[in-house]
Order: sequence, then C-alpha cells, then structure tokens
Amino acid sequence: MPAQPLLIALVSVQFFVHALAWAMTARMARRWRATEGHFALFWLFLAAGLALFVPPWASGSAPRNLADLLIIAAAMFEHRGLALHWGRCPRAAGYVAGLAAAAATVAASFLLDNGHGVRVAVVCFGCGAMLAASAGLMWRLGRAATPFFAPVAAAGYALLAALLLARGVQALLVGATTKISIDAPGHANIPLAIAVLFVGGLINLAHIRLVLGRVLHRLGQQAKTDELTGALNRRGLLQELEQAHASALQGRAGYALMMVDVDHFKAINDQHGHAQGDQVLRTVSASLRAALRSVDLVGRWGGEEFCVLLPRTRLADAEHLAQRVAARVAAPGPGVRVTVSIGVSEYGPADADVQAVIRRADDALYAAKDAGRNRVVVAAG
Repeated sequence: MPAQPLLIALVSVQFFVHALAWAMTARMARRWRATEGHFALFWLFLAAGLALFVPPWASGSAPRNLADLLIIAAAMFEHRGLALHWGRCPRAAGYVAGLAAAAATVAASFLLDNGHGVRVAVVCFGCGAMLAASAGLMWRLGRAATPFFAPVAAAGYALLAALLLARGVQALLVGATTKISIDAPGHANIPLAIAVLFVGGLINLAHIRLVLGRVLHRLGQQAKTDELTGALNRRGLLQELEQAHASALQGRAGYALMMVDVDHFKAINDQHGHAQGDQVLRTVSASLRAALRSVDLVGRWGGEEFCVLLPRTRLADAEHLAQRVAARVAAPGPGVRVTVSIGVSEYGPADADVQAVIRRADDALYAAKDAGRNRVVVAAG
C-alpha cells in the first residue's frame, strides 16, 4: 500500500479504537443519548469516513461522497456532544438541515467544471465550521471548570478548523483537473493527515477530561450529600463552615448558624414506624430549603438534627429566618404534624474556631427544648 493511503488507514484505525472506547463508556454509563454516545458516534463516523479514502475510488464516486457526508456528520455529533455536556440541547433539525445542504451541494458539484474542488471544499468548510463552533463552546463554557485545559483544547480545535477552512479555499482555487482530496499526492496532504492525527488525539483527551471531570464532580457531591434528605452531610457542611469561619477571621463578612432539632422524633418513629420517620426528615429538609435563601446551606448534622449556615447574616436577621423556618415546618399539611426547636448563634471576633459558634447554637437549641420545644432561642453573644 502506498505511504499516503497507509497513513490514512492508520489514522482511521486509531479513530475506530476511540469509537470503541467511547461506546464502552456510553454502555457502562447508560448514556447513549448524552455526551458519551455522541462522542462514540463522532469517532465512529470520522473513522468510517476516513477509511473510505483508503481504496482508490474515483472522486465523485458514491463511496467518496458518502465519506464526505460521514465526516461532516461526525463533526456535528462532536459539537452536539459538547453542547449537551454543558447543559445545552441544540435542535437536531439544525444539524439535519446543514447535512442536507452539504449533500445538495455535492450533488450540484457534478454540474460544475471544478466539481472535485467543490466537493473537497464542502467537507472542509462543513467540518471547519463545526470545529470552530466547538472551539467557541470550549472557550465560553469550559474555562470556568478547567481554566488551564479548556483554552489549550479550544486552541487545538481552532487550529484544525483554520487548517480545514484554508484547505477549502485552496480547493476552490485549483484547476478543474487537479485532485486535492486527502488521498491525492502533494498539496501538503501528508502534513494535513499528521495534523488530523495529532489534533484528533488532543480532541480525545479533551473529551476524556470533560467526562472524567463531570464524574469526579458528581462523586465529590455524593460524598458531601446526605442520601436520605438530599441536604449536605456533616462532613460537607463542616467544610463550608470552616471556609466561612476562615473568611470571617480575615475580616470579611461574618455568618450565623441555626441548629434545628425535630421535636419528639423518637415518638414519631415508635408510633408510625421508621419509614414515616424517614419521610419526616425528608419533609423537614425540604421545608428548611424552601424557607431559607438560596445562599443558605442546610446540612444534616446527625439523626434528627440539622445545621444551617447563614452566610453574611447578623443575629437579628438569623432569628427572623429561624422563626420563618419554624412556622414553615409546623404549618398544617398531610402526614404527621411536626415541629422543630431551633438554636441560633452568630460569629464573633472572639471565636477562635467554628466549634465555638456551633457550641453556642447547640446550647441555645437545648434551651429551646428545655423551654417546651417548638420555639427559637438566640444564643448570647
């Protein structure tokens, strides 16, 4: 096999391996319609399209036309996969319309003297435009999560897009009898194939980094979340409390705390069963989040006790929020009637660590329970 088709075949084989890896990932994650599935189709279509350039089929033959459309479709799958990763959901109709326009242009190229150049330009412009759009997505949406990696990946996308767009312009300018497709000799096709191989590896690394980052983020969130109530667990909330306390020690805004305890929770379990007790905890957790502000953090401290971090909040405002929480929980509704006792404290300059603030809120909570429950007690400064 001549050197150029052999190089194209090697690139195609590598991309088939990428497709297989992403297909396995999509199968394990059961996300065929999400990012993983789109990446698998991207590499599969791209590998299949390049493989059709290995046999010596003539320009304009059905296999070569199919190859062009497969490569354009691959770039569309890649762009949509990135968009889905960041919560966007582009309409499939736009991609279908673009692919139909490419097919129509390929069909019309047979009426032109430089039909070969037009067909090469179609695949180059189609893929170049989609890669440029993917570079834009990576630059706009990826930098927040990966400030170093996203610009590097976006640069790789943009480089390949620029090469393809330049090749498209070149294809339109060559003579009608000149062959410029990637399997033709000359025209810097071997360096272009090597660039596709190199940037393809970079794109696959970008895909891996994005999906792996999302998985790690999800695992981190699960490690900090209480499975029953959906609130932060004790470890997760303590991390947030330590950060808030460190910020307050540096002279930034202070914070307040609420310790919330479900009244007579043991009696609820004894009379109605543990399943009903679990439902009470879920309801109280939801009521806390509904009654508080978006910046406030609710954590399950242990058993039937919750702890709430109120950033940038003074004691009087914290007491008002606590009264609102108690009223919300005690409001009539279906199921078992529940009330809560709440202790409130505020960070002070004399507090060397967050445990001092927690202890005051805890003491206030026990004072509320000793005073008859279903009430709010504010700790002394």
